[in-house]
Amino acid sequence: MPDVTLKWRMSREVVQMVAKVDDGWVDAVDNALTTLLDRAKVDIAFGARAVPGGDRLVIHRLRGARTTALQDLVVRNGAGLGGKAMMLKRPVTVTDYVRAPEISHHYDQPVSREGLHSIMAVPVLTAGQVTGVLYAGLRQRLELGERMQRLAMGLAGEVGRRLAAPPRPPAALQTPSADARLRDACRELGSIIERVRDPAVRADLEALRRRLAAGAAPSGPRGAALSRTPLSPREQEALAHAAAGLPNVEIAARMGLSPGTVKAYLRSVMRKLGTRNRIEAVNAARALGYPL
Repeated sequence: MPDVTLKWRMSREVVQMVAKVDDGWVDAVDNALTTLLDRAKVDIAFGARAVPGGDRLVIHRLRGARTTALQDLVVRNGAGLGGKAMMLKRPVTVTDYVRAPEISHHYDQPVSREGLHSIMAVPVLTAGQVTGVLYAGLRQRLELGERMQRLAMGLAGEVGRRLAAPPRPPAALQTPSADARLRDACRELGSIIERVRDPAVRADLEALRRRLAAGAAPSGPRGAALSRTPLSPREQEALAHAAAGLPNVEIAARMGLSPGTVKAYLRSVMRKLGTRNRIEAVNAARALGYPL
């Protein structure tokens, strides 16, 4: 068995190299992991980012973990399941990790601590280079079928495309446009409307807000494009239920999800829209033309 203590010593210095990972990668991977849990019904989904130099991965985004065994785990190129996927630039799957003859067993200890058996690793490719790996796992010895592999590969491809998109300039270097100022005004007006108790006045203000929002960001693709990162259909659905005043438990029941997944969707929405709570998120989304 390889020296796990050495692995953890290496991880402390390597993790620092990805500690300042950009929000774009985190956002893209978190969305992919949430979708894997939601649609593939796996027990755990996690993502690893390639470090500069491309010879190692660091696992640091997890959904469904029961322990911290995999958090900040450093995976070398070619080692274990993720390292093999990284080296081959293609998905790799096993149904009994600790007994699989086709992979090395450098990471049996943390995998066993998490109680995992069937695991799939799918590389994220950006401009032909592996920039990360998405994992999906089960705590049973079951086949991870073709449908699940297609889903994971599609999500990895979407992450790669988002990473390949040109980065936005820092906010400090951007001059607010007329549309941006109008959207800010709509957001502020939405906050004011929340405090109005007179139904007639509230209705008039809401009609005005809709007219202003239509001028700032028409509904449809253009309106969505004005957001830093467009909301996914499931995020829009969760936010629409939140706009109706439903708690997470009821939203989860209507969407067929767990309350924790709903909470993750709404956190992602608030991060994308730059808001602090769901009321601000609803107002910001409406100002961008989302039909809530």
